[in-house]
Amino acid sequence: MDCRTASMLLQPCFDGELDEGTAASVRAHIAACADCAREMAALQVLRDAMKRSVPRYTAPQSLRDRLKQPIPSAGPAAAPLRPARRFPPPWLAIAASLLLAASLGAGLAWRWGPAGPAPAASELLLHDLVSSHLRAVAASSSVDVLSSDRHTVRPWFAGKVEVAPPAIDLSAQGFELVGGRVDYVGARRVAVLVYKHGQHVIDLFVLPEDTPGMTGGEATAGAVMRQGLSLVHRRVGDVQAWAVSDLDSKELAAFGDALAGAH
Repeated sequence: MDCRTASMLLQPCFDGELDEGTAASVRAHIAACADCAREMAALQVLRDAMKRSVPRYTAPQSLRDRLKQPIPSAGPAAAPLRPARRFPPPWLAIAASLLLAASLGAGLAWRWGPAGPAPAASELLLHDLVSSHLRAVAASSSVDVLSSDRHTVRPWFAGKVEVAPPAIDLSAQGFELVGGRVDYVGARRVAVLVYKHGQHVIDLFVLPEDTPGMTGGEATAGAVMRQGLSLVHRRVGDVQAWAVSDLDSKELAAFGDALAGAH
């Protein structure tokens, strides 16, 4: 694994989002790379700082003593428990609410950036596409069926996914079909066609029409960027597709245009 791939996988690895095989590859790279080790250490420093910024309170001794008391028998002679109804003063309830809001905001900031509204469906979709692409790139092989023949690749997906991929030959435009695989976006199995342009891998995710976030947010004619990767959305015939690659955004947009125009 090279530093470019490892750097894109550091945070997912730190957050425990990678499968064990990919995480082991990242940890092995970190053990041999001082630069990536420093980046991982910086993530730990940031997490520790965030933990220290949230106030912690010690339970009063009276509560500790009550928790240590034996539970009364549930028999018929047992007296029912009648806990005293004591309400906290209004200022304490307000303070607790503010603390909870701050804690939730910090959690969102750690995963999604500055505190704000929950991520839109389109943003969650982009996150899933990038994560799936990175997992495949880090694996020993990013394809399940290895073939440049679309008549071999397309039938292979029969019965495995909801939407069959188009498997278009774009070799004349400089984009070589190398195979395909089944991957997951959200909780759904989807077809992924794998192309290459020079040394760059392009994953084309063919998604069901009702995939949340499919056409919202930044699903435009141009490419968008996430974690150093380019993503572009196109309708290819009667299916929806997202392409993900480390290609330059203009080159990936050209791939998307060739794909849409060839169908």
